[in-house]
Amino acid sequence: MTQQVSNARNTDAQTHVANFDLKEEIRAYWSDRAERFDESASHHIEATYGVPEWHKMLRRAFGLAAHQDLQGASVLDIACGTGEVSRVLCDFGAAVTGLDFSDAMHAKSRAKLENQNWQALTCDAEHLVGVPDNSFDFAITRHLVWTLTDRNAAFSEWERVLKPGGKILIIDGNFSKNRGLVQRCKWWVASLLEDPEPRSPEEMHRHQHILSRLPFRDGLVSKNLTADLEKAGFIGCRNISVKGLYRAGMRGWPLPTRLRQTSANRFALIGNKQS
Repeated sequence: MTQQVSNARNTDAQTHVANFDLKEEIRAYWSDRAERFDESASHHIEATYGVPEWHKMLRRAFGLAAHQDLQGASVLDIACGTGEVSRVLCDFGAAVTGLDFSDAMHAKSRAKLENQNWQALTCDAEHLVGVPDNSFDFAITRHLVWTLTDRNAAFSEWERVLKPGGKILIIDGNFSKNRGLVQRCKWWVASLLEDPEPRSPEEMHRHQHILSRLPFRDGLVSKNLTADLEKAGFIGCRNISVKGLYRAGMRGWPLPTRLRQTSANRFALIGNKQS
């Protein structure tokens, strides 16, 4: 029995070290991208068309009335990056805490949200150290889940810090799986009209090296994600449409960009903490 316990501890220690090393690579990779992050249509939320569609999405996801906003609500923006989603949330009346573990990303978000009802929280999204239980009415995260190294730890933490009856909105995509015929055609037409946003061979290699070691390296599927959320204690999990965000909300971008955005397997899930 002693030997079994010793072996289990060694395995846990090895997993911790491996995850730590991978996390540091992830932190360095996205920190290096911080300077150009808002140039991407996947991250920047355009004001004329994008912001109104985000407001519609938030109303649907959080069960708000037609003209209701988030006035007085506390919202955790998990992996806030340069603060684009935080900016929309603040504009929608919320008191926002932007969580990220990249100082480079936070430097951008702090400058962007200097005069807003927003505060920065620097920590790992899988371990919300120092955040009390039952702290937030809502939580939201975009394009993070596929990069998690320990999804069960993350989802348990997100459930913990939400108030009873609170909701989490996850916006992500299955970016690792092959696209369908229509999606491939859209990407092909977009590439004919305009070259994709440039990425150096080094950057692409770093991205693939990280992706190859992630739990979701074979793709993030909403059905499996729902099961994981329910395991962490969330109830009433359901898909909601993202068409508004990536169609009408993208009208301010050039056609090739819009085609690329709608060629990806994007989805959104809403989950509820038990009251």
